[in-house]
Amino acid sequence: MNEELSSNLLWVYFLVSIGVALQVGAANWDIIWHGVVNVESFFTPPHSVLYSGVGLSLIATVAGIIFSIRHATPIMRPFSAYHKIPNPLKLIALGCLVEVFSGQFDNWWHTNFGFDGLLSPPHLMLISGMLLSIIGGLIGTHLYQTHNRFKIISEMICYGILWMILINLVFMFTLPFSDGQYFDLNPSPTVALVLGLTLPAAFTAILFYSVQSISFPFRMTVVAATLITLQSLATIISNIYFVGLLPLYLLNIVIPLSLDLVSIYTKNNNKLFRIFSNNDYKRIIFSITISLFFITFYFPWSVNMFKAFFGIDLITFESVTIFEQLLWKFILPILMPVSLVSAYMGIIIWKKLYGYPKLTNMFRVVVR
Repeated sequence: MNEELSSNLLWVYFLVSIGVALQVGAANWDIIWHGVVNVESFFTPPHSVLYSGVGLSLIATVAGIIFSIRHATPIMRPFSAYHKIPNPLKLIALGCLVEVFSGQFDNWWHTNFGFDGLLSPPHLMLISGMLLSIIGGLIGTHLYQTHNRFKIISEMICYGILWMILINLVFMFTLPFSDGQYFDLNPSPTVALVLGLTLPAAFTAILFYSVQSISFPFRMTVVAATLITLQSLATIISNIYFVGLLPLYLLNIVIPLSLDLVSIYTKNNNKLFRIFSNNDYKRIIFSITISLFFITFYFPWSVNMFKAFFGIDLITFESVTIFEQLLWKFILPILMPVSLVSAYMGIIIWKKLYGYPKLTNMFRVVVR
């Protein structure tokens, strides 16, 4: 792959990640919108932003496919074009197709079944398409040969968006927001409790364990800042109920920033901090530390996962009260210890899977 094509594809992957960011941000805004406006229509501002993101991802993907074919396929061999398209781009294309189809499906669902809850077939398709697209964008960016600043920043942004999508996927099966006009798909409170106790912390720890392999001093800060920016715009300042919490919510950046500063300082002072002399041990500690704070990173959705189990009959816009009621009886004594164990187990399982040569070799063949 020549340098010009590689550079073009890097921009393609970046634009795809921005498109997916618009989608996942608008999806969060859509939940707030339904709570504030209570409108049962497909054509809403959040949906407009969401499908603008789909359009951006789709246009960037088509451009990437054209770049790949023009640079790699002779005119006399048009049928070889498919094999010249990088596999990450194929994965993104598949994700875009799923997203486009989910839009039509969602419109049909609204027409025939009215308002749908958070967990519905079209919404599940949409987030699956987003997940495929951002994984493709992350892999494509990671495989880019030149380690320039734009490539590194793009990769960290992809990690931040992937983090948000993974946790949003968990929310679909844990938040009690899925009682639609015709179908009640709300999860069992016990199932929501178990999934909420384990998966967010495990996913967060695995992701930040991987992030720390990037050669950039403030890598955890950039990844967290990506999430904080999306969450702030889509959820915190998009309504009058949470906008006053913005300064407090922005304090979340202190956690990854502090860990990055500790990492930088201990890199050259291992004798003073023997606990960090083992780089892998340090990565595990930092990853688990961030995972313990997912409850504030993902506020207000994080606390709403558990309200049904504890019989708290409050709406989303009363999430501060929900947090206060759960803090001493659940978050500190139960959630944080279980999250610590879940995060550690997630990293161990991830390392085990990564250690199988057959699995990693197969993955390299697939993504190339």
